[in-house]
Amino acid sequence: MKKTIIITLIAILSIVLLFGLIVLRLFLVRVFDINAQEKHIKQLKTYYDSSDYQSIDENQFVNFDLDDETIRLNDIQMIASHNSYKKIGPAIGRFFVGLGDSFEEARALNYGYKNITEQLEAGVRSFELDVRYRNQSFELTHVPLVDSSSQAVSFELLLEEIYLFSSHQTGHIPIIILLEIKDDWMILDPQLEKMDQEAFILFDELIKEQIKDHLFQPSDMLIGDDTLKEIIMNQGWPSLTELLNKVIFVMHPDSYNQIYFDIDDSLSSQAMFIGSYYSENPEEYASFFVQNDVDIDLIKTLVDQNYMVRTRMDTQLIFDEQRYLDAIESGAQILTTDLSIGRFDLDVSDYIYLNSEFMIVKKED
Repeated sequence: MKKTIIITLIAILSIVLLFGLIVLRLFLVRVFDINAQEKHIKQLKTYYDSSDYQSIDENQFVNFDLDDETIRLNDIQMIASHNSYKKIGPAIGRFFVGLGDSFEEARALNYGYKNITEQLEAGVRSFELDVRYRNQSFELTHVPLVDSSSQAVSFELLLEEIYLFSSHQTGHIPIIILLEIKDDWMILDPQLEKMDQEAFILFDELIKEQIKDHLFQPSDMLIGDDTLKEIIMNQGWPSLTELLNKVIFVMHPDSYNQIYFDIDDSLSSQAMFIGSYYSENPEEYASFFVQNDVDIDLIKTLVDQNYMVRTRMDTQLIFDEQRYLDAIESGAQILTTDLSIGRFDLDVSDYIYLNSEFMIVKKED
């Protein structure tokens, strides 16, 4: 009996120790990624300061004349990478996702992206990022602990990376960044917190401080007493030429919308545009709409009212030709895909382009 108890205790302790080592391994992913990001930023500064650096020809990514002042922001369509910061994490993390959710979901996490600068240099001009509030700072992770490997853990350093590109790349198409404020699976990391209004104010200040005069924000469109919605519906968006070398941040629609809007209901001080889901009577801050399903008629209705619309060209890492064609036909300006040139784990033949060869195109009249 005594021997059995000892063996049982040893087995239990071994399992506990193994579990502890696995958790430590997963926790260290974040530490390694932050160190890699810091090193990456140092290398970028050297790269841009080098006498050999040359600005990329933006014309190679588009099928229209960048000097055409009649083309407005909402007249173009662009490929956007999905979960643009994500790296492939340890397999053990996906195993836990499979146990806690489904193994189909776990398999759908087995992908990763190049760093943001590499994506920008390849022509990607729209990104989707998951932001979490952790220990009084802002970080980008997909799922805490189990799928947390990131090309850009620190949001502050990512902003610096984007500014470095924008300030050195002559006349680039405006970069549109969709930010989803995440507060799920917080139990996996005790240092995660929900964002309140004070946190959003700090978040805005960080964006303004890092992006500087390259930031295009709601106040840049406000005229008189008209709401942003009225201005967009009646006057439309600025021309593309006015927005070259600008960066636009959009807050993904969720439960935080009202908290963020209440900071300043005139939108004069916010750094981000506030995203919306479809409704018959859009909010007065309506500007960008998120429509995950490719509903051609619904998206066309929004586009015809001058709104910007983001939709998904594919899901679960699977290319669907009909969905791809429907997304383009809908007129949605931001076409998100998991199969963009930003991925580092795909063959060239698997990358999605618009009109077979361009990342950004002018919509057909």
